[in-house]
Amino acid sequence: MNEADFRQQAQAEGFGDPQIVEFEPNLDVDMHIHDFSAFVMVTSGEFTLVTEAGSDTHLPGEVCTLAAGTLHTEKTGADGATILIGKK
Repeated sequence: MNEADFRQQAQAEGFGDPQIVEFEPNLDVDMHIHDFSAFVMVTSGEFTLVTEAGSDTHLPGEVCTLAAGTLHTEKTGADGATILIGKK
C-alpha cells in the first residue's frame, strides 16, 4: 500500500489524520495497552507487533490494525522503524 491509499483508507474507516512515528533500532518495549484503536502502515524498517495471539512482522508498505485495549508490545529490527499511525 502507498501513503496516499493508506491515508484515504484511514479517513474512510474513521481514523484521525495519520501521524509519523519513528522507533529506535532494536526496540523491545514492555507489554502495554492503549485506549485507542490504531491503523498502522510501515514506511521504513521492520516493525513487529506482538499480542497474546502471536507475533506479526511488517515491512514497508504493509499495514496492520490494533484494537483499543489489546495487550501488546512493539519491536523493531536493527534499522529501527518509521510508521504512519491513525488513531480512533
